[in-house]
Amino acid sequence: MREIYLKPFEMAVKDGGTTAMMSSFNRIGTRWTGGDYRLLTEILRNEWGFRGTVICDYNQTGSYMNNRQMIYAGGDLNLCSDKTRMWKDYDPDSAADITVLRRAAKNVMYTVANSNAINNLNYRYAMALWKIMLIVVNCVIFAGLATWGVFAVRSALKKAKTKKNDKTETNENV
Repeated sequence: MREIYLKPFEMAVKDGGTTAMMSSFNRIGTRWTGGDYRLLTEILRNEWGFRGTVICDYNQTGSYMNNRQMIYAGGDLNLCSDKTRMWKDYDPDSAADITVLRRAAKNVMYTVANSNAINNLNYRYAMALWKIMLIVVNCVIFAGLATWGVFAVRSALKKAKTKKNDKTETNENV
């Protein structure tokens, strides 16, 4: 697994310096990968030195993707659209539960604090030349169509006014 399947993720962490990772929905053996301590903590965090957020793949089942298992394994965020999938049975008096929740919150805050948006590292972003040209062409086409529309409406109004005047003159002559 390390030589084939995990190699791209290792490169993203070690060479790319990524601060966010998504665990998968599938299993390795009998263990759901988003709740596998060996994968998320031992390999990803301890071995590769990953610092950041691990978000699980979309959680659509309550029993298959257990939030308690995910948090204890080293996951930080649960991707779901239903509030009933959130981890609600934690014990506020349990030191272990509070510790893993604190660690998850710290990892999420670390990712946000080290993002390009927060650190204003996006000032060097330069839009590709083809995108700029496409925007200019779209603006020119829009301006041309708007100008044509104004003249077409104006011409139609003049024709309607002329027809109205012609009808009025014809009625007056009769």
